[in-house]
Formats: sequence, C-alpha cells, structure tokens
Amino acid sequence: MKTDVVIVGAGPAGIFTAIEMLRKGTKKKIVIVEKGQSVEKRRCPKEKTHKCVGCKPYCHITTGFSGAGAFSDGKLSLSYEVGGDLPTLIGADLAQETINYTDKIYLEFGADTKVEGIGNTEEVRKIRTRAIQAGLKLVDCPIRHLGTEKAHDIYLSIEKYLIENGVEILFGYECSNIMLDGKKCNGVFISNIKGEEKEIYAKETIIATGRRGADWLEKICGEHDIAHLPGTVDIGVRVEVRNEVIEKVNDVLYESKLIGYPRPFKNKVRTFCQNPGGFVSQENYDNDLAVVNGHSYKEKKSSNTNLAILCSHNFSYPFNQPIAYAQKVGELTNMLGTGHILVQRFGDILDGKRTW
Repeated sequence: MKTDVVIVGAGPAGIFTAIEMLRKGTKKKIVIVEKGQSVEKRRCPKEKTHKCVGCKPYCHITTGFSGAGAFSDGKLSLSYEVGGDLPTLIGADLAQETINYTDKIYLEFGADTKVEGIGNTEEVRKIRTRAIQAGLKLVDCPIRHLGTEKAHDIYLSIEKYLIENGVEILFGYECSNIMLDGKKCNGVFISNIKGEEKEIYAKETIIATGRRGADWLEKICGEHDIAHLPGTVDIGVRVEVRNEVIEKVNDVLYESKLIGYPRPFKNKVRTFCQNPGGFVSQENYDNDLAVVNGHSYKEKKSSNTNLAILCSHNFSYPFNQPIAYAQKVGELTNMLGTGHILVQRFGDILDGKRTW
C-alpha cells in the first residue's frame, strides 16, 4: 500500500493532525492506522456485566478511535498550566494559543458552550485561601465538560468528517515496526488480529500512539537506536468521597486543580480528573494490568465525587524506564488485590488496617 502520509494512532494527536492538514487544504493522501475500533463499535460489556471481564485482544475503553479520552468524563482543561510538558517545549503563550484554537474545533463539532470554573471570584478566592493554608497552589483553569456520553457523539462527528474528506482509517491494525532506510523512514509494517500483515509505504510517517503506546514507542526507539527522552510518569490513587464533602469546590470550580510539593521528598503532587457526581471504573490493559479511571456523565449522576491524586516522577541516568517502573508498581498492587484494583477506606488507613 502506498500513501503520502501515514499516521499511527487515532487518538487526539493523530486525529487533530489529520484535521489540521485538511484545513490547510492538503491534497495529500492520508492513512490512519488504529489498533482499536471505530467510535460506533467501541462497547464496554461492563454496562451489562457490572464488572470488568478483561476483553481481549484489547480494552475498548482504552483503545480505539479518539483514544482513552472518549470513555472518560470528556473534560477539556483550557489552561496551559495544566497537563504535560508542552509549555516547556514550545512556550507558554503558544501553548495557550494552541489550546484556544483546538477548543474552537471542539465547539464546531458540538461541544457544550458552557465553561466551568469562571466567575464566582469571591468564592474562588476563599478556596484559594484554604489551599494556601494547606500548602497548595490552586491553578485557575477553565473547564469545558463534554460528558462521557456526549464525547462519543463529538468524536463520531469528527470520525465521519475525516472519512468524508478522504482520510482512510484502517481499524483493527497494529503497527509492528517502522521501515527505516538509513535515517529515512519509508513507512510502517502493520498487522491485524488474524495475523494478516501489510506494508504501508509513505512519504511522511507520523507516530501518534499516545500514552497507550508509549512502551511500544520506547521499544522501537531502542531497537533502531533513535534518540529519545523518557517523559514524566505519574503514579497515584483515585479518591472517592461523598458529594457533600467537596460540594463547594464542585459548585464553584467543577474541578480543583491543586498542586503541592509535600515534605520530605518534595515531589510534585497534583489533583487530576475530578468527577462530580461521577463513577469509579476499572480498566484493563493488554498486559492484564488493572488500573482505575473516573467517569462523569452529563445526565447520569451518583452521590459521590472522585478524583486522582498523582505524584510525578522523572528518571535519568542510570535508570530511564519510567513506564516499566510504573507498570511494576501497578503489578504489585494488582497482586495484593488478586488481579483487581486495590480498594482501601481512608478511615482504615488511619486505623492502620486493611479494608475488607
């Protein structure tokens, strides 16, 4: 198979690469390779079974068109101060400009026009004061909440837009390797679950495998002696409380972006992915690692709020395998939970005992 551009991965990075090319008036043939299924075929059986059944060959929540984000609470953080290393790489101003630009595209495809966390200046000031007293920084971050169910509709519209504009998407195909001729990449090798292999020759190859394919990309870079720098890995827990415990923050900010550097190690610790009236869910990766996520729907609500508390880790010489390290931590907790996520009540932690 021959094409002008091949994009590996149909998560946000791959999707918006294709959208931007189309909007720039490209005449190039674009092919996207995606291991999972299209939005309309992504189904989690847990809705009926009420427990994770460990779908093979991959989890439909973490894999497929639009990536893992489509099955979370569909939240867009509209501040450059929240997220990864992009502001460091391209500068804070350009990062914010790019976020604003991307947000407009989401609105064009049907995102809710309401933005959470703006206004209520006096109430925000009170929350900020309490955060400072606790040794934390409150980040001002407007939030556009798509909602888990609404995110599906938005990404389905984007999927149709790409296909209608000539982008070919190969679902159910995994990239096994890249074609290198010296320092030039000439395309990729792909295969499906049946073992059928294809070679895609392309003038330009874009790898957009995201967090889900980070360990694969690391392996490929090592195999071909491609210089690469391991990113930050976040390890933490998901906390669930009654809505009443955090209702002021929910009402005023929707999501509290709090950052601290607690003693004695002073690693960066932050809150992430807060879900008012949301639900905690188990997700399983291909290596049978059970992890935790949170969902928040537009219509369906629970009496609880959940959020993640994450500790950031950066590794350098002589150890540079942060993803493998985090995976081992997850495997140990899975071992204690006999293959499931580990659940612990806060009160039991204070009492020094395990939760039954």
